[in-house]
Amino acid sequence: MLSKTSVRFAILFMWSFFFPSWFYVSKGVLEDYLDLLNHADLVQVSIITLWLPVGFLGVLLYLLFLTPKAFVRGEKIKEIYRSQTIKIWDKIVTIFALCGIAFAVAWTYHSIDLLEKYGYVYSRDLTRITPTGIHLMYVKAR
Repeated sequence: MLSKTSVRFAILFMWSFFFPSWFYVSKGVLEDYLDLLNHADLVQVSIITLWLPVGFLGVLLYLLFLTPKAFVRGEKIKEIYRSQTIKIWDKIVTIFALCGIAFAVAWTYHSIDLLEKYGYVYSRDLTRITPTGIHLMYVKAR
């Protein structure tokens, strides 16, 4: 059994890592889309990164609803909540993850349609591969 302090530090770490990470990536995805809508000279489409804004909401909701009680008590979530509650939350997280995949696919097709409509051309030289995915770069055709 972990000490209460260890559990609290783990929860604080999760809060301080997951919420800012989700916000940072979601903000980047939104900025990429706004670049496209504003007809910027260079537009980025990050297919894998598009999963995160919707797909990660289940994890964030899990943290918002289940960890405060665990933080106050200093106990693991599985020691506080019934197994049925944990199973329901597992399903919620899975549903959001699947919705995130669907969102990423739909948003990619929508973005590619707008890129063609606005006259952008794919640039293989500018495309980057990073740990967060493949960042396809499109340049405004003159």
